[in-house]
Amino acid sequence: MKRTGGSCHWSRYIRTLPVCLLLGVWPDAGLASEIVVQIDSIASPGAGTPLPNLLPNEIATTWLTAPVAGDIVGVQVFWDSAIGANPDSTETAIHIYSAGTFPTPGSALTSIGGTNGVTLKDRTLNEFRFTDPPTNSSPLSVPVSAGQTFVVGLEFLNQSSGNSFASSIEVDGALQTGKNSIYLNPPNGTWTSGTSVSLPGDFGIRAILKPVPEPATIALSILGGLFLCRIVRRRG
Repeated sequence: MKRTGGSCHWSRYIRTLPVCLLLGVWPDAGLASEIVVQIDSIASPGAGTPLPNLLPNEIATTWLTAPVAGDIVGVQVFWDSAIGANPDSTETAIHIYSAGTFPTPGSALTSIGGTNGVTLKDRTLNEFRFTDPPTNSSPLSVPVSAGQTFVVGLEFLNQSSGNSFASSIEVDGALQTGKNSIYLNPPNGTWTSGTSVSLPGDFGIRAILKPVPEPATIALSILGGLFLCRIVRRRG
C-alpha cells in the first residue's frame, strides 16, 4: 500500500514552510514596528536640563515630521528637576496640532488629558498612549502621512518660573531653528519661537509612530509568496 501520510508528508511541509516565510506569505512584521520621532538628543532621563521658568497655561511645543505614513500612537515627555526626586506633577494636557505656520501651530488634532490632566514622574521619560489618563480607555491614534509636519505640545498647569528646584520639561544642549515654539503669557498670549526666547535646547518631547503599510503592497507580497510556495511544493 502506498503511504500518503506519516513522516514523509510532514517532512515535505517542513521543507516548504521556511521558503514560504522568506518569500512573504505573511506581511513582514517589521513593517508595523513603531518609530520614535524626535528632534532632541537627550540620551536618558536626567541627561538633559530641566527648564523651570514656565507659567500656568503656557505651552511648550516640538515640531516633528513623520518619516513614513502611519498613526501617532504615543507621546513621550522628558520630565526632570534639579534634584530629580520631586513628587509627581499633574499638568493640564498634551496637545497634538497640525503644522500651521511656525511658530504658531495649526488646528488641534487631539489632546491627552484635558479632564484629569497628565501626570509626569520626575527624572523619567513619561509615555502616554491614551487620550484619557488615568482611565486609559481611549487609545491615542492620529493618522499622518509621510513627510507631514505635526506639532506636539505640553500645556502647563503648575508654575515653575521662579523656583529653580521645580520639576519641568527637559531640554538638550543644542537648539535647532524652526523646531520649538512656546505659547507665552496666556490667556491673551502669543506664540514665539524658541530662538526668540533664547531657549537653551530642543524640548524633550517625542511622538511614537506606528507605520501603516500600503495595502496593495501587502496583497501583492502575499499573492506572490503563495504562488512561489506552490512552485516549491510541486518541485519538492
